[in-house]
Amino acid sequence: MLDDYKESLRSCASLIPGWETKGKNELCREYVQHKDNERLQNAYFAAIVYRYWNLIAKYYYMSSNVASVEDCYEWLVDSVYGCLKATSWDNPNTSIYNDPNGPDKVINRCMKCARLTYYQFINRKKRKDNFGLLSIEEMAESFGATISEPEDTTTPDKLTDWAIVDFIRDAFGKKDYFTAILIDCIINEEVFDVTTSFETGTQSEFNVRKLARFISEIDDNYIIEFAHRYKLDVEDVEKGVSYFKDLKTSTLRAKAETVLERLRHDSFIKLLRGG
Repeated sequence: MLDDYKESLRSCASLIPGWETKGKNELCREYVQHKDNERLQNAYFAAIVYRYWNLIAKYYYMSSNVASVEDCYEWLVDSVYGCLKATSWDNPNTSIYNDPNGPDKVINRCMKCARLTYYQFINRKKRKDNFGLLSIEEMAESFGATISEPEDTTTPDKLTDWAIVDFIRDAFGKKDYFTAILIDCIINEEVFDVTTSFETGTQSEFNVRKLARFISEIDDNYIIEFAHRYKLDVEDVEKGVSYFKDLKTSTLRAKAETVLERLRHDSFIKLLRGG
């Protein structure tokens, strides 16, 4: 099926004279320049996706255990679209402003982000399937709360997820970077000790040491994923993480315990706990 897509892209791109000899960055910039010509823009879009076709095989090789080749194709299309819509290389507030390779950097970063987001979705689903825990229940446990599952889990869970996203974005916007990262890690990362026994079943216990260790080892992949998840600029997340990433794990642990104690008395957390 993808072979048919590829041939269709090539046919559409043929409307552009000499497109095969143009550089990728040049094609992206010319796409933006022809914003008033939808037919020509479609041709440029096809040409750009075609020129990045090798990324499908690259990412499928890395992700074939959970993703299909069609998934990787969708990542590519979404990445190209996101790049051309944002035109970050024309924004003086970005690190790639006027960078001649700006479009290429954005597309590659978007592909990496698309893969990370997909994996995050799969891993989160696995955790829910395996342990039967809602993300908010995990977070509440770490705050010393016990939450019973609501009778109708569909709407409340969705509303809770949105509330947490807003809470994290608000904390980040107030430059409370550590709190934002801490809550995200509790919800999405492996900072729990999971034990299973015949008598007690599966139990999950928050481990602040794991949390501190994870924060101390935050890498570019996590930064990109966090930025994508909460619709933030990667550069802003990098800056926020830089304030505490290099602290000793013992210091991070103490800082985490202080923040968790504060959150136990936060009105938003109390609301989630039904208090």
